[in-house]
Amino acid sequence: HLLKRRMEHSLTCCHIDDTVSRNNGWILGYLAHHPDQNVFQKDIENAFCVRRSTVSKVIRLMETKGLIRRESVPNDARLKKLVLTPDGMELHKAIEQQIIDTENLLRQSITDEELEIFSRIMDKFRNAIE
Repeated sequence: HLLKRRMEHSLTCCHIDDTVSRNNGWILGYLAHHPDQNVFQKDIENAFCVRRSTVSKVIRLMETKGLIRRESVPNDARLKKLVLTPDGMELHKAIEQQIIDTENLLRQSITDEELEIFSRIMDKFRNAIE
């Protein structure tokens, strides 16, 4: 909860909070990290294990905010790939910087060895859940 509050506070200070939800941020990040691929709504559904109706609603709102746009693909007019707009890319970069700043703050208080132990424990938790 403290980490979530920290991120929300950081985003508020940058006047980002009223523009983007957590889901928006994940989608912006996904699109930014897959620039050479055609990304479709189905890809977002699969990547985040979210229902079609939810993704459809989020994408529509992001289009309204001017963060993404849908573009037809040459081989199938029914398919619309999702593309970041310049505003969407700018927002993604701002969010990513806030994540980096928070991570750097957290890293100041632990050693590399402690981080390695923490990572191994988190991997064990993940494996137990899966």
